[in-house]
Amino acid sequence: MDSILEPKNVAEFARDIYILVNSLSPKALASALTTLFGGKMDVSPEDITSAKTGGPGFIKSRTAFGLMAFGKGAYAGHAFIILRGTKKTFPADMLTNMNLAVTRSTRGHLVHDGFYQAFLSMNDDLESFIAQFASHKTHTVHCIGHSLGGGLATLCAEYLEANTTLKPYLYTFGAPRVGMAPFATSLTNGLSNERMYRVYHRTDIVPCVPFWPFMHAPLGNDTVHDYFQHSAGSFPAFEMHEMAEYVKTIGKQGWSELRGKRNEQFDEAGIKRWVNNKAPVSFNVTNLEWLDKAINFVVSKCLEGLGMSIANGLSATFTLMDRLVYILGKGINLAQNISELVLGLIRKMMSMLGMKPVLEKADATYAFITRIFQQMSARVAVHCQKALDAVLVNGKGM
Repeated sequence: MDSILEPKNVAEFARDIYILVNSLSPKALASALTTLFGGKMDVSPEDITSAKTGGPGFIKSRTAFGLMAFGKGAYAGHAFIILRGTKKTFPADMLTNMNLAVTRSTRGHLVHDGFYQAFLSMNDDLESFIAQFASHKTHTVHCIGHSLGGGLATLCAEYLEANTTLKPYLYTFGAPRVGMAPFATSLTNGLSNERMYRVYHRTDIVPCVPFWPFMHAPLGNDTVHDYFQHSAGSFPAFEMHEMAEYVKTIGKQGWSELRGKRNEQFDEAGIKRWVNNKAPVSFNVTNLEWLDKAINFVVSKCLEGLGMSIANGLSATFTLMDRLVYILGKGINLAQNISELVLGLIRKMMSMLGMKPVLEKADATYAFITRIFQQMSARVAVHCQKALDAVLVNGKGM
């Protein structure tokens, strides 16, 4: 019978997979895997999948990255793909740099190249796993991941939806954005909201990146299927990215108890109010979310005014930063309502950066807009790196 996993079980799987970052003997690893996962699935060291991670200028190393195993007992017919964040030092710049590379996903949509290359490196293991579905009478697949592992789990879910007759369940915790709007739309339509569970803390900064034009799936303002979780304070708190904290937050709650906790309404009226409000704003995660929504909204208004689409602006000759600055720069010279939105957006960013938000139209040059976005990316990268280092380097996933 096709069925969803309980939040507590999923969260513990995502936490316990970090056992793979420890240097254990084969015998000790086999024992640990049996203790942690053996109650619900047949598992052994042979079920471990590895992936290459890294980026331009960084050593790409293959490490044990997750588990692909088949269920047993009450979970017979279920297949599990459980992925962790990378242990090696992962540069936050790969998530925040707006000059990063993009590539085409399984269904041909633009996604983060770093995530996709890591996914391709584990594709042989995934194909081998899929080939065993029939012999195990598999009817339900669960893709689970925390942090960067959530990004890989998302790409696995897309691959399974495109290449098998099964629609997997996707569960992520503190995961970054993987692809652009067409990718998020396609995955949302392919799986449905009812099969996607994206859990994130208010003060976890990793889900805030990469910025435009990357978007989370499921796409839309469906608060019924939003698994936002409150966490103390409003400024980025790297400890709230730890999987152990997600386990604590979830406790024994069911999915219905975990959703619908978001107070903000990121609709057009709300975004305009935020952009046009001249009150100073601080650099915190809530404002970063507002900023992301505002960038997407203002860019879409500029594109409408210019008679362009995002797709025809993402050619190989332009980086994402180039294209964003070009669109906003052109938008300043459009109708007054669009021009004011662009200026309001840049002033908001200046305020978040601790600058005096005074900006006239004549001063909003391409060079100035570029500098503001570069400074914002650098600021986000500092906080993002702290979260990734705490979880991925220091092993605090557990």
